[in-house]
Amino acid sequence: MLNYSKYNSCGNDFIIIDDRQEKFLNQSGGSDSSNRTQLYIQSLCNRDNGIGADGLILLQLSQQPNSLYHMVYFNSDGLVSSFCGNGSMCCAHFASSLGIAGKQSICCGKFDTNTGLFSFEVNFQTNKAQVSLVDVKNIKIDPHGIFVDTGSPHYVVFKEQINNIDVNKEGAEIRYSRRFEQKGTNVTFVSCINQKISIRTYERGVEAETLSCGTGAVAAALCASLKNLILDYQVSVKTQGGYLKVSFNRESDIFSNIYLQSIVEKNFEGILPKI
Repeated sequence: MLNYSKYNSCGNDFIIIDDRQEKFLNQSGGSDSSNRTQLYIQSLCNRDNGIGADGLILLQLSQQPNSLYHMVYFNSDGLVSSFCGNGSMCCAHFASSLGIAGKQSICCGKFDTNTGLFSFEVNFQTNKAQVSLVDVKNIKIDPHGIFVDTGSPHYVVFKEQINNIDVNKEGAEIRYSRRFEQKGTNVTFVSCINQKISIRTYERGVEAETLSCGTGAVAAALCASLKNLILDYQVSVKTQGGYLKVSFNRESDIFSNIYLQSIVEKNFEGILPKI
């Protein structure tokens, strides 16, 4: 039997599993690229007859000397995906609760994913978590939006207001457009009024709007800075599920020392059903 914990950050929710003994793939019936594993993860993330989540995370032993753990992220479609900001913060809280980073009230360290090595900090007194992200450059601007990779690809579209837009319809049209058809992209719609950023994101792999998206919040903040819509390099980004804090350094169109922070919550735990 395998236990799981259900976490969320601003409503972006995840099933997290301590897989340091690598038992998950045996339980799911195949390798991480097999069809049976994909279907199993889909069933777990299904909100109608599963646990329900935007994604599933495996916490595994790391093979890197400076890393405390390795994180594998699956979208709810059951496929391994790129970096997930909210998922990384939730996983950092989960790992710290297991004592992987010690037993202090504030835990910090490094973890790795298939996209690189990152740092984290978890404060158990405030339930805030913070993770670092990749440096961002090679931003592509066109007349309709901005393409930026914050560890996960985002096409950022600025609008005067985002409250009444059909995110699923407009997001899917861009995500499946000829330009992005090979790999697809997340689509983040942004409103920036008086230097206050609000976003709504259509997530690739979930194929729908999520209540928040960490890499989308970072993408929005960087693009707003690039367009000189914000002056500060530390901003709060409003999502449908709450506020995410983004900080960064900027030199021309190159961004570094990028951090994402938010409150994370453990909702409940249980035992994974068998396939």
